[in-house]
Amino acid sequence: MSVATDSAAAAGTAQPVAGPGPIAAVQVAETDHILSVFGAGPYRFGASLTRLTAAGLVYPTTVDPGGRAVATTAGDWDGELLLTFEHHRLIVIDTAAGSVRTLAGARVGMTFDEVDRLYCRLGTFVTDESGRQAYVVRVGPMALRFGDHPIRDGVGSITVGPAALV
Repeated sequence: MSVATDSAAAAGTAQPVAGPGPIAAVQVAETDHILSVFGAGPYRFGASLTRLTAAGLVYPTTVDPGGRAVATTAGDWDGELLLTFEHHRLIVIDTAAGSVRTLAGARVGMTFDEVDRLYCRLGTFVTDESGRQAYVVRVGPMALRFGDHPIRDGVGSITVGPAALV
């Protein structure tokens, strides 16, 4: 299996797609923000809400009595990610921004078939209890979930985090 690194992806080079068999290449725009199963930019899973807030990387937020908080990104990622923290640690990242893509090149606005091809058909199509469709790609204990859009066909959001939560 071949997986591109964040630094190579940010350099604007063609990136291999993870998966067995033939490796597809995706041309990468230098301005893209990259989302992986490890996180995005400085927003790595397990990162501290306190440290990210102090560094000006998230807008201040409050933690609910159950230990959860949801914050929006600041700085270079301003408003592009919605971050969920549990007990001050980053556990889930969501985006509906078209400027964010996965290492394989998937982004909001693509069709599910396009995403399925990018992931070499390694994902699974699922339908939740409310009838909403999604495409889920598991990578070890983590998962990428490509959710549908409420008013048009295709991917409307990308969620990354532990498979049990995504």
